[in-house]
Amino acid sequence: MNMKLESSLSELANVRRCLAHGLFMNAAELQPDGSYVALDTHQPVAIHPSSVLFQAKPACVVFNELLHTSRCYMRDLCLVDADWLQEAAPEYFRRKLRAMKS
Repeated sequence: MNMKLESSLSELANVRRCLAHGLFMNAAELQPDGSYVALDTHQPVAIHPSSVLFQAKPACVVFNELLHTSRCYMRDLCLVDADWLQEAAPEYFRRKLRAMKS
């Protein structure tokens, strides 16, 4: 394709925002008790133990897949800002997000 390969480190927030816009239906929010809930289905979900975010407990994430074992684990996650989700689909998230700031 004759495209130059380069890092996007200086544009990392834009990459994360793009993922939030593309995967907004696969968003999960940290609850006060430390668990996560998928915003679309209100299903309890957890960060997969192999994820680098497993110990981090970010406030809001988007995920690529759910792995169902004894628990429902999110895999391929990305930390996102809740405002980006509302920006991506305001009507969809009007009732889905609690009043929170990342």
